[in-house]
Amino acid sequence: MTTALRGAGIDEDQRVIALVTELTAEAVREVPAQIVSWRATDDGPVAVPALDEVLLRVRERWLQSLTAADRLAVHVAALERSPRPTPVSEAVTACRLAADCGHRVQLPEFTSLTCGSVKPGRRGTWSAEAGTRPYGIGRIGDYGSVRAANAAVWDTIETNREVLRDRMRAATPMLAGIAGRAWEEPQVSIWASAQQRDEDDPELMTMHQIAHRAGVSVTRAGRWRAEHAAFPPPEPGTSVWYWPLVQRWLADTGRLPADGPAADRPVLPRELGY
Repeated sequence: MTTALRGAGIDEDQRVIALVTELTAEAVREVPAQIVSWRATDDGPVAVPALDEVLLRVRERWLQSLTAADRLAVHVAALERSPRPTPVSEAVTACRLAADCGHRVQLPEFTSLTCGSVKPGRRGTWSAEAGTRPYGIGRIGDYGSVRAANAAVWDTIETNREVLRDRMRAATPMLAGIAGRAWEEPQVSIWASAQQRDEDDPELMTMHQIAHRAGVSVTRAGRWRAEHAAFPPPEPGTSVWYWPLVQRWLADTGRLPADGPAADRPVLPRELGY
């Protein structure tokens, strides 16, 4: 049986006290809370459970007694009262609660909204990942500099978040309110030493980046290198190229896009329906 929220005024005090008392008794009977002390009574010592445990169970039982719409309203109200940035996990929970009310939101993979990494690759490259494998979208691509790989991770995560924000705004005003709040920052780890960061050169490009900027496949860009002796060589001992030289070659051979090199774009994730 579910109940709907009602405003608690002076006349409601006793009803609220009775409800909390009843829920507390049920919570303690259902799963005995952690014992922290004993209280003396006329009938002998009585165990006193940990308050936090009891309050958590009371809250859970109370939420279970509410209608789906009221569960969503309680969750959203709690987020709006908090001055801190909204955890992405709580935004996802709101989407799931909204689904129980008939407002379904297509969600990107959760970890592609929250974390990423930049790790050393082969021969001077840097590998960018968003999310965690096998979850999230995994590998984004190889980049010639730490900064480029880091930017790709952040852009990908932010794009995924904007996709989710737009869908939340379209679903229901309650979710639109959460979409408009600041969300917690992603956790992006960079596996680079201080020296590697100091020596980082954003003009260094992998074949992955060259192909993207030229608007062709990596395979086709690789054929340019194999079939044209004038194609600039990679930096000694690496698999990265100096972009100004490559850009000049693309322009001289008519392979540079008419509107200029493409900007690095993030990769969208697989999606789940809730």
